Amino acid sequence: MIFDYAELGCSELINSVRATAYAQAYCLPVGCDACPDLPDVLGHEPYTDPVTDDAPWYDPTIPESAGILGVMGLDVSGFRTSTIARDPVQLVGDGAALGVARRAHRQIVYTVLLIALDECALSYGLGWLAAALDGPGCGTSCDGEVLTTYACCPTGDGSGERRYLYDVGLLEGPSVTSVDYVDDVLLARVTFTLAAAKPWIFREPVSSTTPWQQLVTGAEVDVDPDEIYGLCADPGDCLDDPTCPLPPMPVRPPVPVDDCYPIGSDVFRRTVISIPPEDMYQWLEVVPVLELETGGGELRRLVVRLRPNPLGGDCSDDPDPCGICADIQIPYLPAGSVLRVDGRVRRAEVQCSAVGAATSAPVIYAQQGQAFEWPVLDCPSGLCIEILTTAATTAADARARVLLVARADVG
Repeated sequence: MIFDYAELGCSELINSVRATAYAQAYCLPVGCDACPDLPDVLGHEPYTDPVTDDAPWYDPTIPESAGILGVMGLDVSGFRTSTIARDPVQLVGDGAALGVARRAHRQIVYTVLLIALDECALSYGLGWLAAALDGPGCGTSCDGEVLTTYACCPTGDGSGERRYLYDVGLLEGPSVTSVDYVDDVLLARVTFTLAAAKPWIFREPVSSTTPWQQLVTGAEVDVDPDEIYGLCADPGDCLDDPTCPLPPMPVRPPVPVDDCYPIGSDVFRRTVISIPPEDMYQWLEVVPVLELETGGGELRRLVVRLRPNPLGGDCSDDPDPCGICADIQIPYLPAGSVLRVDGRVRRAEVQCSAVGAATSAPVIYAQQGQAFEWPVLDCPSGLCIEILTTAATTAADARARVLLVARADVG
C-alpha cells in the first residue's frame, strides 16, 4: 500500500500531493515523488491553497487553520503481514492437532509529516488530526469507520488500485516524535496506529455485479423455495456394506422452525443474474453484499440464492439442488426501506424511511428456516444469482443487486 493517501470515514487524513503543492508555494524543500494522477482520481481541481481549496482541515472560524499546509505520508506498516495464526494442540503420541486458523485484528502504523506555518497553526493541526482520527464528523459508531487507501499510484478512475478496510478505529496516537524548523515553517513528524477489526483488505466490487435489477420485471413462477432442498439426496458412505448394514440410528427430533418463517408455495417474481467465469477472481476469496430497495410497497418473502456456474451455463435453468452455496431469506421488509446484507463486515441492517433515519437488524434465515451463516466464495467459478420475491408484494420500483467483493489477507 502507498502511504501518500488515506481517508478515514469521510475525512481525508493524508494527501501527499496536496501537501507538496501547498509547500512548494512557500519554496519548502519537502517535495516528494507522489502520485501525479491522484487529484484527478479524487475529482479534485489542481491544488492552490488551503482556503481556496477548502482543505479538509480548514475552518473559516479559526484563522490559524489556514496555516496548515498539509499532511504528507512518510511511511506505513501493517498491510504486508497476514494476521492468520493457529495454536496446534500436542497429541499424546507423536504430532499435534493443527487446530482452527483464525485472523486477529490488523494494526496499521502511519508516519506522516504535518506542515505548519507557525506554532499556532501546528497546535490547531494536531488537534484537527486527533479529532479526525477519533471519529469523522459525518458520524461515528462502535463498529469503526472505513479506511480507504491505494495499493499503488492510481490511474483512470482509481477503481483498480483502490482498497478498503472496515471497522477501523484509532488505537494509539497521534504522537509527535520530532519537530524541525525550515525558514520558520514547522515540519512535525507524527505517528499514529489504527486497528482494523476486520483484517481483510477489500477491493471494489466486481463491475458486472454493480447494475441494479428491477424486480418487477422478473418472470412469475409458482414455487415453494424450500422444496428444492428435499431433492438433494444424501449420497451415503461408499464403504457401507449392503450385506452387513449398520444398526439404524435413533430417530432425531425435528428441528424447530421459527413461526415467523414463511413456508409453502407462492407466486414469486424470479430475477436471475449470471456472472461469467471470466469475471471472477482466480485466487482471491469473494464475499457477497446484498442491497435492496423495497420501493413503494412492503416486500415479503425475499429469497436470494447463489450457486456456482463454472462452465458459464444458462442460469435460468433449474438449479442443481445440491449446488446452492448460499441462501438468504428475509420474511418481511417495510415499504420505503433499504436493506443491506454486507458480507464484508458481516452485518445486516434495514434503513426505514418511515421513521426517519432509523436502522434495524433484520432476521435472516438460511434454507428451510435454518440459522444463517455468512457465505465466502473461495473457488474460481462463474456464479448464478437468483432473487425471489412474492409477486403480490413486489413494487414497481423495487430493485436489488448482489455485489461480489474480493478480499485478501495481505496487500
